Amino acid sequence: MHGYLPSELFRWKIHDTYAGGVPDSFYVGPANALFVEYKYIKKLPARATTKLHTTLSKQQVMWLEKMRSFNFPAWLIIGAEDRCVIVEDNYRSPILKADFDIHAVKFKDAANSIADFCIYS
Repeated sequence: MHGYLPSELFRWKIHDTYAGGVPDSFYVGPANALFVEYKYIKKLPARATTKLHTTLSKQQVMWLEKMRSFNFPAWLIIGAEDRCVIVEDNYRSPILKADFDIHAVKFKDAANSIADFCIYS
C-alpha cells in the first residue's frame, strides 16, 4: 500500500510491542490524520454468504472504536488477492464475501483514498 502513496503524505508504519491494539499505520497530510489497521485474507471463501474472518483482535477493535469516539479517523482495510475494502466504522460488523466483491477496490485506489482524505479533504 505504501508504495502507491504520494511522497508528500507523511506515513508511519507503527510497530509497538508495548501497547496492544495499536493500528498498523498512521498517515498525516495538510487536511487530516488517519490511523489504519490492515488485515489480509489469504484465500477468499467460495460462497457469497460466507463471513470473512480476519485476525482483528478485541484490543484492535477497541482501539479503532476509541479513536472514532474521539472524532479521530481510523480505518480498517481488509485485503484479499489484489483488492481490498475500507471499513470506516462498525469494525465489529461481519463482512460477507458478497459484500467484499461489491465494495472491493484495487490497492492503488485504496491508497488514493488515503491520500485524498489526508491531503485534500
